[in-house]
Amino acid sequence: MVIATIFVSSFQRPDVVSYAPTTELPGAAGGALVTATVTLDARDGEAWTFYSFDRGATIDGTRDPEWDVAFQRFHFVTNGGEGYPGEAGALALEAPFDSVAEAPIDGYAATTGRLADGPVNPELERWYEYSFFAHTLRPKPATYVIRTADRRFAKLEILSYYCPEATPGCITFRYAYQGSGARALE
Repeated sequence: MVIATIFVSSFQRPDVVSYAPTTELPGAAGGALVTATVTLDARDGEAWTFYSFDRGATIDGTRDPEWDVAFQRFHFVTNGGEGYPGEAGALALEAPFDSVAEAPIDGYAATTGRLADGPVNPELERWYEYSFFAHTLRPKPATYVIRTADRRFAKLEILSYYCPEATPGCITFRYAYQGSGARALE
């Protein structure tokens, strides 16, 4: 009976929170604190989707070195570490998004490995919990503080990994970015 239940449930479409990719991104921050929620289409397993908090937009990170974070399906890295043009890093905090008022001074992990070879940022590597029975990813209850490529700060919470119809690869996150360079995140 247990095996039959597992077998049948593996063919049912999972009930997950999903969002369509954002068509209107927030735009340039200037020197202000910007808060936004965006959904990026990262379904392509061969290409990275690059995001700049300062620009509030996706950019072509293969040509423009000023990206802060990048996504490829469930992979999530920062623009910092050996071989990267930026100075970005990440720090995972087991704290609610709204309780993180200021970016820590240090403790940020850099990305290791080249984008073409499967890079890893140890603070971002397992941002999700995997359900074996439903074959779904669910974001962990964590807030990620990002030191950006130009050493400014953002806090980020991943809300979903699914596009409409439970298709994987749409990363939805909310963030607060401090365009002034200060560590205050609210």
